[in-house]
Order: sequence, then C-alpha cells, then structure tokens
Amino acid sequence: MIETGTTLIRMIHRNMHTRASKCVFVIATMMICIGEGSLRGQVFLDSVLVGRRIDAIQIHGNQKTKASIILREMKSCEGDTLDEALLMEDQKRIQNLNLFNRVTIFAQYQDRRVIVHVHVTEQWYIFPYPIFFINERDWDKLSYGAGLKHFNFRGRAEILDAFFWLGYNPSVQLDYINPWIGGRHHLSLRTNIYFQKVRSKHYRDEEVTENHKGVYGILGKRFGYHTHLNMSLSYREVTFSPSDSGQTLSPDGRDRLPSLGLSLVWDHRDLIEYPHSGWYVYFSAVKTGVSSMTADYLFYGFDTRAYVPLGRTTLAFRLASDVSHGKIPLYDRLYIGYNERVRGHFFEAFEGENRALASAAFRIPLIPVRYVDLGDQSQMMNLKFGLSLGFFIDTGTVWFQSEGINDLKFQTGYGVGLHMHLPYINVLRFEMAFNQRGRKQFILDMGVDI
Repeated sequence: MIETGTTLIRMIHRNMHTRASKCVFVIATMMICIGEGSLRGQVFLDSVLVGRRIDAIQIHGNQKTKASIILREMKSCEGDTLDEALLMEDQKRIQNLNLFNRVTIFAQYQDRRVIVHVHVTEQWYIFPYPIFFINERDWDKLSYGAGLKHFNFRGRAEILDAFFWLGYNPSVQLDYINPWIGGRHHLSLRTNIYFQKVRSKHYRDEEVTENHKGVYGILGKRFGYHTHLNMSLSYREVTFSPSDSGQTLSPDGRDRLPSLGLSLVWDHRDLIEYPHSGWYVYFSAVKTGVSSMTADYLFYGFDTRAYVPLGRTTLAFRLASDVSHGKIPLYDRLYIGYNERVRGHFFEAFEGENRALASAAFRIPLIPVRYVDLGDQSQMMNLKFGLSLGFFIDTGTVWFQSEGINDLKFQTGYGVGLHMHLPYINVLRFEMAFNQRGRKQFILDMGVDI
C-alpha cells in the first residue's frame, strides 16, 4: 500500500495542477464530513487514579502482534504509580511502531485494582504491491515491477520485503529488518541484498550505466527508549557500461568496495510520522576501502531536527550536512534533487562531494485528526483523517572538495502547503513553492517535510 501510494504520486507529478487540486478538494470534503463525535484524545483515565499503583496492564485487539512487542515500548510498568503524562508518551511510542491504525489507553478501577488497558487497531500487514513510476519527470524513463512486503513478520514488528522493477534503472532487492534481537540486550538487525543497473547521474547527456551489486548488514544497540548505536558492514561491486578510463577507482574497471560505518541516533520526537515536540540528532561516519590501492575515502555527517510546540501549532527546524575526504568516485557523489530536495528547486539536480541543508517550517492544524470506520475488519477501522497547513523555507548547497567557502551557491525556496493526514500513507502534502527568483512550482509529495 505504501509503495503503491508512492508510485501513484510519482505518476501524477506532471498533471498535479488540476488533479491534485481536485484531490485536495475531495479529501478535505471527506474530512469535514466525518462525524463530530470522533474522539481526539488517545489516553483516558479518571484523575482520582493518578498516583495510584498500577496492578495490571492488559493488551486488547492484537490479533497478530505479540503483546510483548507492545509492552516493551511502554515506560509504565506493573507496580509503578499511574502517571498520565507517561501514559501519553507510551501511546505515542506504540503508535510509532507503525503497526496500528489507532492506539488508545485508558485506566479503570476494577475489583479493587487499577487496570491499564491498551487497545490497538491492527493494520493490514502483508501487501503485494505494483511498482510503476517515472524517473526524473521524464516519461521516457519508466520503471515497472512488483513486490511483496510484510510489515509484521511473525507478529514481532519484523519487516520482510522482496521486490523488483524493470525498465529504467532495473533492480532486484531483498530486505529484512528485525528491530529486537538478543532479548534483554536490545539489539536490532537489518540485512539487504541487491542487484541494480543505474543510469549515471554524472553523465547526463550520455547513455552510461552503473552496475551495482552488493550486500550489507546493520547491527544496532538500543539504549533505553531514545538512543541507538548502529554498526554497518557492507560489500559492493560497481562497473560501468560502456566502460572507459577514469570511471572507476580500479584500473581493471571493477571497483570492489568494503565499507564500515558507525551511526548514533538520539530520537526524542513525540510522534515520528508528524512531530509536534521533541528533537532528533543523528551522527554518522562511513569508511569505504582499506587502502589507496583500491578505494580509500570517508563520509561523515549529521542531521539535527527540533520541534517547538506553540499551543496546537508547531515550529520545526532542520540542519544537516555530509562531508567527504579522499577521492570520491562518480557513483558516490552527493546531490540535491534526488533523495534530498530543496522546494522551489524540487525538480533540479545539483552535484558535488559535500552537501549542506537547512529548513524551517510552521505547521497549523486546520482539522484535527479524527477516526472513522469504513468496514467491520480491524484493518478498516479507526482510519485517520485530518488536515494541517504548513509554511516552509528550504535552502541547500553542494560543493566539491576543491572549492572554498566563497564558491558556495545556495539554492533556496519557500512556500505553503496543505498536509493531509490519511490512513496507511500518514501524510500527503500538496505544496506551492517559490525559488529565490520568484518562480512558482507545485509539488505533490508524501511524508512529513521535517
């Protein structure tokens, strides 16, 4: 479902002046028509219970998900005193598992005991999905394929994803994520194997293909509820077709690239899908190669985000950068215009060996998130709908190691958008952006902007 939504958005980028406007109107009308009786809060308890001992925590609605997966996200435990603020934090942390349409918590006094009830509404977890998308806004660059994804493998919040696509930049991949291995050691594991042909971004006017194949694994350690330390090991091989001198680091035309990486994450966001308060800090360093005879270069960077609540509105800020050392091959150069974009220059591409980005946003809820049932199955119950208004400004630059600070050229854009809170997609954004010269563009994208 998520991949399907992504591909549909890519398909309609060119026609969104009319179609997206109709989409905004239809969805906004649906949300306005949702019953006023929908509950906005997610934690309910009698104030007289606050401070009393929790005798039991009971989980309801988890037909597939094991109760331990939910309980391990809660700071509230049996034997603790009942704290309303802590239960609200627990509710958001369970929602952040991305396994449930809705999570509600309430406490009641029953048989002379204080019972905390956690109710979850489970989503669909297995999605066969088609893949069809347009690359770089060019109808001559179509990709098409299919995949099968399980978001809750074995009922343990594990992800298993197998997919392929043909056409432009064909690829076959298998991905497995286990967020909790090693029991009380709080370890996580991710593995991926892939084969892909990529049209070189460097040779924009020539038909040059990069052939990538490789495997990687990430072992993570979770400290408490907010801190993660990850170590990655990977190996990949890269060749070019047609091959030419200077494309690869190795003279035989095939780069063999072992890599070792470390990353550290502090994530104190209240709700990952659309944060209202908290902060996020990420540091990483990746060393590729073992000697100058093959590859020998380093990337390190950071990504910091802060969310300041102002009543029901939110101020959001982001500052991020990636810096390189050593000889960077063509296929590992950094870009603005692909995974990282500057609105106002959304469909432009800029190339370099280093990158810096900054953004600020102000978000205003227009229609608070409400929940509606569209069927009797749990997967069609408690589906969320809401609407927010967002103002933003983005800026960013890329540069080569040989360039100095005075050579930097920042691309900047600003604008306004509607953010639609939808089931399974989470956030669909329809935005109007302007660059520093006042040129206007319309953007349809998914996910929270910061």
